Amino acid sequence: MAFLNKALFEISNFQNSLFVVFIQLLFIILSFQILGYIHVMHIPVMTKNDFYTFLVPSIFYSLSTILSLQALMKLNVAIYVVIKRCTPALTFLLQSIILKKKKLDLKTGLCVLAMTSGAVITSIGDLTFHLESYIIGSLSVIFQSIYLLTVQRCSEQKTSSEVLYINSLVSLPIVSIILLIFSDELSNVQSYNGYKTFSFWLYFLSSTFGGGLLNGATFWCIMKNSALTTSVIGVLKSILQVFFGLFVFDRLSINTNTIIGIVLSLLAGTMFSYFEYTSKHKKSLTSTNHIDYEQQNHQSTNLSFDTQEIATNSENPSVYVADETRLRQTSIH
Repeated sequence: MAFLNKALFEISNFQNSLFVVFIQLLFIILSFQILGYIHVMHIPVMTKNDFYTFLVPSIFYSLSTILSLQALMKLNVAIYVVIKRCTPALTFLLQSIILKKKKLDLKTGLCVLAMTSGAVITSIGDLTFHLESYIIGSLSVIFQSIYLLTVQRCSEQKTSSEVLYINSLVSLPIVSIILLIFSDELSNVQSYNGYKTFSFWLYFLSSTFGGGLLNGATFWCIMKNSALTTSVIGVLKSILQVFFGLFVFDRLSINTNTIIGIVLSLLAGTMFSYFEYTSKHKKSLTSTNHIDYEQQNHQSTNLSFDTQEIATNSENPSVYVADETRLRQTSIH
């Protein structure tokens, strides 16, 4: 998605990120309506309680998406990806505060520090340093981390499709207000002179369709895994993004700082993903073994109880006599 959006901004010179976000949200909502109309899937129903529940996550989602595209317009793709790779680190730290589920250990703490240091070193080596874009990119990381955590906390009783649809419904008016009041993008969209070019429609439709798929995949991953797992999955993908981002569009000046920073960030991100995977795998095995132990213990307890009952009855033969007499009386009546 970073390359598609960057191509739309750079090659087609369509510098209207708010309008792009608006169209992506509208595409998601219309897709649900069309699929529901032809009975392919059920259209989720948003209640008043759902609106208030998803209002905060949707605000952070809107801010994160808008700021991410704003940063991408000015930054090289490789630099942009390195900054966005700080999301798992911040998600991990905030998860202990918001969800109160994680404790920072030494290994993951070092990975968090290394990822952040890699991003800082890379920015030092960026000769085309654009402070405003770095600040905007950093804010998008903060908002994305909070959004991932809040939507996970608010969507425990919802399916991924319900979360995607409700989030899009709530986010659309938020983006619309920002688009109409705080920007002049509508006039820029009207005066844009590239609508007759094939490249514009290729990148614009690809960005719209890809944005919808990315949102759907993100919510599905959050529902099936966790906010932290969702954010670290992108680390391995970022290796290819960084590599191609060095050479496409506005080429990044390659020097010692950029190489060290990018390599450090990617290695730390990969190790972070590995530690999280092994930790989750161990917890799963421990939970499975505990359940098996409880079942075996329950079975052995029942077996012991049955053995004691048989032994007690064998020591009291009058029990069998009484039972036999009671059975005969019942059959006579």
